[in-house]
Amino acid sequence: MTFTYSGDPTTSTRNKVRFLINDTLAATQLFSDEELDYLIGEWGTNVYEISRAACETLISRFVRLADTTSKSVGDISVSESYTAKAQQYKELADSFLARGMRKAPPRPFANAQALVSTNDRIVDDYNTDAYLGIHDNPNNVYDHRIVE
Repeated sequence: MTFTYSGDPTTSTRNKVRFLINDTLAATQLFSDEELDYLIGEWGTNVYEISRAACETLISRFVRLADTTSKSVGDISVSESYTAKAQQYKELADSFLARGMRKAPPRPFANAQALVSTNDRIVDDYNTDAYLGIHDNPNNVYDHRIVE
């Protein structure tokens, strides 16, 4: 498992993700290059979605660990709460969702064929238009039609 970070987030998608989730030190690496490459392959070029997926992976990693670990040497003691880390990465994942929405907000979509007269439509897909019999349900027990 390798770890590379050039210090310049503009050079690659992996460096951008490492920068955004603060995985920039080899001594305390959170992800290997191979793991990040997998997430990049899954989510494409959207850095915020990749970073959000990485944070969700870290949440599941920290949730399964013991809640608190502590080590002490002489008078010095260090404790670490994995629940707090999981909560921090949850908040970070939510912030990536908000950032992604700001960078590329959802756009309304209109089916161009729906705006054309019914007689002039090119009917390739019946899922985009109403058609005769759309509400027929032979298994409906409440439908008491008279059979002709």
